[in-house]
Amino acid sequence: MSWLLENPTTVLVLGGITALVFGAIWLQTGRKIELYIMLAIIVAVVGIMVVGRFSKSERRQVKATLYQIASDVERNDVNSVLSHLHPKMAEVRRRAASEMPMYKFEEVKIKQNLEIQVFPDESPPRAVTTFNVVVVASDRSGMVNGRRVPRFVHVTFLKEGEKWRISDYSHDDPREGFKKK
Repeated sequence: MSWLLENPTTVLVLGGITALVFGAIWLQTGRKIELYIMLAIIVAVVGIMVVGRFSKSERRQVKATLYQIASDVERNDVNSVLSHLHPKMAEVRRRAASEMPMYKFEEVKIKQNLEIQVFPDESPPRAVTTFNVVVVASDRSGMVNGRRVPRFVHVTFLKEGEKWRISDYSHDDPREGFKKK
């Protein structure tokens, strides 16, 4: 059911086609039942769109957090990035704190192959994301300037209170994101 709220394109296309079919039948026959069905479909589609717009599913929260982290990396805001890390994962925090200052990021683009799996029944709830990303970055030594670096990224989140925090991350050859699973 959550896919219905999170993917407005599917709702719009299916609802729109169905409403058009009933609208065409109504225009051909003049029977009011088809008009009422068409109007009910339009109201249902609008309702689903409104509910979907304001619902905050776990998956949508993870996605928003991920895009916020990408924005923080792009701004080279180390403290903001570190605030997204789970406080109990000291090794991950040390790794990120040592890696980030080595580079000056200019652009961070998460690609469309983003996959998010949420495991809400675990304690604490966990989410696993995989995606390709392209960053444009320079190293702080000045040896490399404005280099485009594609990577395939795995990020694991744990829910702490109401926030999703990174518990682990890794990056790999970008071709990993194109392999069939």
